[in-house]
Amino acid sequence: MEEQTPNALNIAPLFEAYLPLYDKVDLALKKIVKSAITEQIQEADRARDEIWKGLTESNTTALRHFNTGVREAAKRLQIVFDTYGNIARKSLNEQTSATYNILQELEGQYAPDVAIVGLGPWVTELKARNIAFTGLVRDRVDESSLKVDIALRKARVQLDEKYHAIVERVNALVVVEGAANYEPFIRKLNINIAKYAFLAMQASRRGKKKGENTQAEGGAL
Repeated sequence: MEEQTPNALNIAPLFEAYLPLYDKVDLALKKIVKSAITEQIQEADRARDEIWKGLTESNTTALRHFNTGVREAAKRLQIVFDTYGNIARKSLNEQTSATYNILQELEGQYAPDVAIVGLGPWVTELKARNIAFTGLVRDRVDESSLKVDIALRKARVQLDEKYHAIVERVNALVVVEGAANYEPFIRKLNINIAKYAFLAMQASRRGKKKGENTQAEGGAL
């Protein structure tokens, strides 16, 4: 729109009415993202990282234990830790998933080694911290959705109304004046609409696989 200019497209008043509504929707979406990454969540992640560090360092110490049985158990556990690497460097979601997988191994196949090395309390605490972090993220996302959902829905409806008014105006001008002056704008906009509709469709499919409800829609000129 800015490249073709609203004046050249004869839709300046409609575009001026569209912009503030676009800003409202954009602000609402930013609030959702911001509320999902709060200081509280970051602190919970730091606490989880500390337990992970303590767990791995305790096992490293056990590699030099005077008891042969403890050393051998620590070596087997070290293979698990080395396989996953430093999960504290992963993204929040990846770290949560990796921690869950590691706990399954430590509480399952490697439970005897954990007991021999004496890492049981560390494993228990790591599990508790991971559950707490997951619950906190879920609660904050739910909370932010409740706060922003109504305002976002209302702003989106108003924004869509202005968008469709622009579409109708451009289509009407094409009929009256011909497509020459409007074809570059229509072609580029439709390409963008198709691209984001495709991305939205992919996101929807990924969401359905995870049991989430995702809805996407779009319309071309």
